[in-house]
Amino acid sequence: MKIAPLPNDEQARLATLKKYDILDTEPDAALDAMVQLASYICQTPIAAISLIDENRQWFKAITGLDAKETPRDVAFCAHAILQNETMIVPDALQDERFFDNPLVTSDPDIRFYAGVPLATTQGQHLGTLCVIDRVPRELSSAQLNAINILAKNIMAHLDLRYSHKQAREHINDLHISSMIFDSASEAILVTDANNAIVSVNPAFTAMTGYTFNEVVGKNPSILSSGRQSKELYQMMWQALDVTGHWDGELWNKRKNGEEYAEWLSINTIYNPDGSKRLHVAIFSDITDKKKADELIWKQANYDHLTGLPNRSLFRDRLEQEIKLAHRLRQSAALFFIDLDHFKEVNDTLGHDAGDALLVQAAVRISQCVREADTVARMGGDEFTVILSQVNDATHIGKVAENIIQKLSEPFVIDDNSLEISASIGIAICPQDGSNVEQLLKNADKAMYAAKAAGRGRFNYYNS
Repeated sequence: MKIAPLPNDEQARLATLKKYDILDTEPDAALDAMVQLASYICQTPIAAISLIDENRQWFKAITGLDAKETPRDVAFCAHAILQNETMIVPDALQDERFFDNPLVTSDPDIRFYAGVPLATTQGQHLGTLCVIDRVPRELSSAQLNAINILAKNIMAHLDLRYSHKQAREHINDLHISSMIFDSASEAILVTDANNAIVSVNPAFTAMTGYTFNEVVGKNPSILSSGRQSKELYQMMWQALDVTGHWDGELWNKRKNGEEYAEWLSINTIYNPDGSKRLHVAIFSDITDKKKADELIWKQANYDHLTGLPNRSLFRDRLEQEIKLAHRLRQSAALFFIDLDHFKEVNDTLGHDAGDALLVQAAVRISQCVREADTVARMGGDEFTVILSQVNDATHIGKVAENIIQKLSEPFVIDDNSLEISASIGIAICPQDGSNVEQLLKNADKAMYAAKAAGRGRFNYYNS
């Protein structure tokens, strides 16, 4: 086992890590959500945000493993922070650095590791966002791109947290430092005990469009977008009454009517007698970050060609449908659809024509089902359909017939008229399977039986 050498800037790096003050803090819901998203995108059982100090690797967020820290000497991440890009270990048993590492030879039995350095704007690597598996494997370019974007979002969150901490430390009772107040990049709003606005800073005006004269004496509800529920505001005020502090995400509205997402922190300042004197709210615009997160989620869950749910999102929906069927004691149907002779289209007209046909096929299949049903592309020329809460068995056959009929109609692509057919295998939940793997396997078997019987037809699974 090779122990990772110290980075060249180790003392400066440790000083920066100490400045962020994040090793001994409470769990962070945003960081927890990011590691869960990394695990979901990369389809790994384990994902973590780790920070490296003098002796330890600290897990600030982790999913799939119950651990808080490991010695630095055995930490994969101690090697990853030496890299300027993602460190990938496809098979730890074949890597001279790790083949005899106790994390590989015993629990948690690491075989695959990918770690993206968490880099400050000065280029110092505080730790990593890593994904881990117990079997050798690789990541796709889309997965690599997604976790690199996630790592940047994690550092942006840590920077925002540090910036909020700095701002809060400079707000003390009524004597607000004018230098910090006026130059802070975060918007700051101060209200009195009756929640009337008494002061705002220039960043508030830049973010919301409202000047001080337009908001003084008014309630901050003038910024409300109407998206939040009454229950959320009740929870906010309850936390402020009990603890004097609240932070969370809200959607508000600028003066021009544009809605924006913000991360908001509110602190209460008290009089010597314990009564409330002021509320100080500090908030940052996180709209772009949310859009980036939504893009990452869409890339991870939807097929880039057809716009349909991909294999990952399909499995999640099928799992939910199985649970619903058991709870309501109803049936659900799974169609496994394979386009007959699709390879001939690619071979004769090229992949662009094949892609165009797949897009049109996706539209036709979607037109045959209800809004509550799911159409997904599994890859290649394979599609699936989940028929939700089926009460009438004849409905299943009618949908299958409609899909076969729709797909048998000519496709016009680049002035070429193409005709294909489809073979469909059908499995019913719960009688043909009570979990995702069983239903998929049995629907696949039924589809091959349909092909063997002449194609352009559907078969139900029959054990």
